[in-house]
Amino acid sequence: MAPHFVYVLIASADDLFAEMAAVSIATLRETTPDARITILSDETTRGQRTPATALLTSLVDNWVCERLEASSPMERSRRLKLTCRHLIDGDFIYLDCDTLIARDLTPLAQHRGDFAAVQDLGQPLPEIKELVARKKWILPSRRFNGGVLGLRDTPRVRQMYEAAASIWKEAASAGVYYDQLPFWIATKRAELPVTWLSPSFNAQITMKSYAAIRPHIFHIFSLQFAQRDHTVLHVLTKKLKTDGRLDRDLLLAFVETGNPWMRLSRPGQYVALGRPVAAAGAALRLILPHGLRA
Repeated sequence: MAPHFVYVLIASADDLFAEMAAVSIATLRETTPDARITILSDETTRGQRTPATALLTSLVDNWVCERLEASSPMERSRRLKLTCRHLIDGDFIYLDCDTLIARDLTPLAQHRGDFAAVQDLGQPLPEIKELVARKKWILPSRRFNGGVLGLRDTPRVRQMYEAAASIWKEAASAGVYYDQLPFWIATKRAELPVTWLSPSFNAQITMKSYAAIRPHIFHIFSLQFAQRDHTVLHVLTKKLKTDGRLDRDLLLAFVETGNPWMRLSRPGQYVALGRPVAAAGAALRLILPHGLRA
């Protein structure tokens, strides 16, 4: 059976999310040709007529639309992410739109356990810590990142999602809208075991941190996305928005090399690309005084 991948997309003509999703899905289609791909969105997003939505329609196998009550795009996106397990039947892999797929994801779809994820590299934000303390909630000692999730269609996973949606509503009423927090609390309360995946399946990248060698998935966080251009995802997304077409030469160069960066300079970048000698050279350039680098 073809592996099934699901994206949640809430987009408008004023943002870059449809273009970002199109780039991510295009890399998935190149690296995992037999993938079955579903988009879950609201009717407003589906009704847009843009080059990005036209490209998405050509790339995916199914586009599921839900009618959502009026609210901010962020709230609608969170609602869909927290209810996707009830809206789509069968096992699937959930992927965030700010991902680049560098290698075949068939092995990911074969994960063990009911619920699979990669450890989150960050620390809970201050507003999350404050809410957790006020509500007397208990966070798991090891937390997962919600950008890539392996979901079996089992009663335990569906029950966990139902609980997470309820927790999210409680958190949202206090002004905290993050989706990972309710997942963390719900899995702990349900004692749902997490199958910990290799960081290769969710290499969480900021400007300075990398966690895998030759990753399958680069997770390039969309914070301040419009102001940055340091990765292939940034450049392809913006080109699709402004030019109305996907730069396939750049996309295929990424698929061939597995290099998501437009410029290489940091040791961690070379480590992630499996180039230890270049990483050592980059480290020396950072350490040595400028006059000695020659």
